[in-house]
Amino acid sequence: MTGSSSLRRTTDASACALSGEARTIHSRWLGEIESDPGNELCFPAGLPGFEDHHSMVAIEIPSQRPVVYLQSLESDEVCFAALPVYVIDPAFRLDLSDDERSALGLPGNGDPSIGSDVLCLALLRKSDRTVEANTGSAIVINLHNGRGVQCVPREGGAGVFRLCPDNGWRREC
Repeated sequence: MTGSSSLRRTTDASACALSGEARTIHSRWLGEIESDPGNELCFPAGLPGFEDHHSMVAIEIPSQRPVVYLQSLESDEVCFAALPVYVIDPAFRLDLSDDERSALGLPGNGDPSIGSDVLCLALLRKSDRTVEANTGSAIVINLHNGRGVQCVPREGGAGVFRLCPDNGWRREC
């Protein structure tokens, strides 16, 4: 399967040590992907369990929308499937800690707008015969500088949703 990186953002070269050149990624999961350095994402702390994976690219395959793949640029073997949180939970509310705001390079005043300031994704994982997503541990990407974090779940926040047989996302099927 051939895909292309499609997340466009305004580039802040100082946000992360980006490669600066176009490249072809040979993803084990997605095949060959043409990546533009303007599409590279920086996760300063990596992701839990993948702390050494700081550079990623978001891939959309038109026939699979709204699924977004986060392909590591450090390893062809590491690729995450995700969905925008509003696909799973239309009532989702973003609640960033001061540390998360700082890591994303967001100003301390006002809430970022999902879709214009930040992209919020929920990672998908196989669970029995279905798929789960934890919106409480959302991946948040600053669309202005390409910096990303995985949010720490907070008490009383969003939670785990399962894809149910009727193709709807629910906390329980």
